[in-house]
Amino acid sequence: MPSPLAALASLPGSVLDRVRDAFGSPRAGAVAVAMLVVVTIGTTVGILALGAVFDATVDQQITVDNPDRPPESTCETFGDDSDSVLADQCDEPKQIEVDAGEELRDAAGGYIHYGLLGVPLWWVLFAVTLHVGALVAGGSGSAGDSFVIAGWALGAELLRLGAGIVAIWYTLSNAEPAGSSFEALTTDLVAAITGATGPLLVASAVGIAIQWVVVVGGLEAKHDLGRGAAAGVATFFAAIALLLAAV
Repeated sequence: MPSPLAALASLPGSVLDRVRDAFGSPRAGAVAVAMLVVVTIGTTVGILALGAVFDATVDQQITVDNPDRPPESTCETFGDDSDSVLADQCDEPKQIEVDAGEELRDAAGGYIHYGLLGVPLWWVLFAVTLHVGALVAGGSGSAGDSFVIAGWALGAELLRLGAGIVAIWYTLSNAEPAGSSFEALTTDLVAAITGATGPLLVASAVGIAIQWVVVVGGLEAKHDLGRGAAAGVATFFAAIALLLAAV
């Protein structure tokens, strides 16, 4: 009977074998497309969720320029002209107080396109570079095979996104930003979120480790690479991902 230590040591190889065999399924391509759709939608929802986190945790009034008031140069020229339609608008205060949480929520909503477009672009970029890496290592698969592998690897991004939102929510819930302007408040929030770098980096490392397993198994199955060569290619991309996460 094998010892528990031996069983534990064989676990990584067993997991890689299972992933490699899963890529042999005729539904592997459909799974990749489904993963792309799920991660794209999930990232978009995550951006909205981040805005909701800002709205729920940042309860503060800040002073901003009044968007309903024309520029000062315009008011100097037409503000005293009673016949001008700008006269009433120039009577508005130059600055007003707004709810910072709502402003941040609206600002986050302006980045939805990063989820809708950014995820597919990341998929294409990763698939192309992965295909080049596989060919350099002696792989024999097609470009379509590389897109399938990249699609499967996308799933781990939801883990990183979820962990990031939770970490930001927890950090801001315990922060006390004091900035009275948008710029000062942003500085306070960035400083607070920086304190969550450790947990965020751990979550990124876990996600990248999952992607490493997926890429190794995929390269073995789709590009007919040996485990050592596949691990070398996957490790190269994992190292780059870790460096980017640590920046």
